[in-house]
Amino acid sequence: MTLKFHGPLDALKAKLQPLGLEGAWEQQSNGVHKLKCRDRSGLLWSETKGTVWFDGPPEAKSALEDRVSALLADSEATERTPHDGKVFVVHGRDHEARDQLELVLRRLGLEPFVLQITGGGGDTLIEALERMIGKSAESSFGIVLLTPDDMGYLKEEKTEDAKPRARQNVIMEMGMLMASLTRRRCAILQKGFVELPSNMGGVITLPFNAHVREVVPKLVQRLQDAGFRLDPASIGIAQG
Repeated sequence: MTLKFHGPLDALKAKLQPLGLEGAWEQQSNGVHKLKCRDRSGLLWSETKGTVWFDGPPEAKSALEDRVSALLADSEATERTPHDGKVFVVHGRDHEARDQLELVLRRLGLEPFVLQITGGGGDTLIEALERMIGKSAESSFGIVLLTPDDMGYLKEEKTEDAKPRARQNVIMEMGMLMASLTRRRCAILQKGFVELPSNMGGVITLPFNAHVREVVPKLVQRLQDAGFRLDPASIGIAQG
């Protein structure tokens, strides 16, 4: 697993302070900073890419890597940083609405991960979900696109009582998304009328009718509340 830290160097130093590492920092080429420890192990960090890696004698290197990886992994689970701009998209069978959402996100300067389009690197659906939104998530925000793809009703009701519902897999993935990223880092877009699960009380959806761009202002607000810095010009283009 690629280890990353996004933020200024001072923030990384503060993050590593509980480990009590003894050594000195030095700046190398291409925006790389290195912590040279007394046991000759080294921690290297790319300020531009956020990548963290290690060097030094095998035993000392391995010990340093284990300690730092555990610390940064725990931090990543509780402090999802949105600097990479990756957004995980959950959707159903409405490909037109999915494509509209993908276009809006790209116009905002973000990188949508749409499983059917992006692929999964050979992963199964569950493996891709775990990789993108699990403990060491690659995505820092999730969007659920609820569209009326199915019809459903209670077995004691009649067929004419059927109401539009989202696909069952979409509901499952929405639960995984919210459990991992929390409601603060999720947005639920709802196209037209879609019957929602009964235990979703208090969860705010962003409704639209014909086109995803109808909810761009509210979606932008949710993204900004989650820490994304969006260019005003890009916001204007996404709304167009």
